[in-house]
Amino acid sequence: MNVFRVIRPPDIFTLLNLVFGFLAILFAGRAATAGSSFQYALVFILLAAMADGLDGLVARKMGGSPLGANLDSLADLVSFGLAPPFLAISAFHLPPSVWPAAMLFLLCGALRLARFNVVSEKGDQHFEGLPIPAAGIALSASVLLDMPMLTILLMLFLALLMTSSIPYPKIRDLRLMIIFSGVYILVAAVVLWHHDAGDILYAALLLAALILLYMISPVVIKRLRKER
Repeated sequence: MNVFRVIRPPDIFTLLNLVFGFLAILFAGRAATAGSSFQYALVFILLAAMADGLDGLVARKMGGSPLGANLDSLADLVSFGLAPPFLAISAFHLPPSVWPAAMLFLLCGALRLARFNVVSEKGDQHFEGLPIPAAGIALSASVLLDMPMLTILLMLFLALLMTSSIPYPKIRDLRLMIIFSGVYILVAAVVLWHHDAGDILYAALLLAALILLYMISPVVIKRLRKER
């Protein structure tokens, strides 16, 4: 199989996701050694999330390729399984004693993606376990709060959610996708061009609130079903 001949438009966005994740790792590593800002790493993780959403949208409109599902999982593992914990370790200079928490996050993310590829999801409207992009963004947002212990605990909690069997809704509504993308762009703009600590804190809280709403959505859905 000539991979370049089977690539379709959705795969371009998937490859962009992968590139953005790699750039996030590069900027996090550079910031750790050169003492520069970690903000670029977060921005590239958000760009990866937007590319990840676009590849699914385009695939549903134009159809995917034979490489699509596996390529998407590989890109997600780099952008949301590897880059966020590496960003946390670099930003807080976490000691090797804490690295197992980051490794657990990475391993659970890999298991989550592998399960997605081999096991049919619970219906067409739900994922099984917290999707790794949501986990990666939540972990990255916590770095902006400048609370190392919170970030470490969040690594463990998110790892458990990714490997859980909790059903999480698939976001396919274009309006919701626009809202999520709008928040990502707003946060990225604040992080890049506003150096006031208060503005960055508000941006981090906005991003965290968005992901938190998604994380508790299974509880809300279950409650609504019971009321019906």
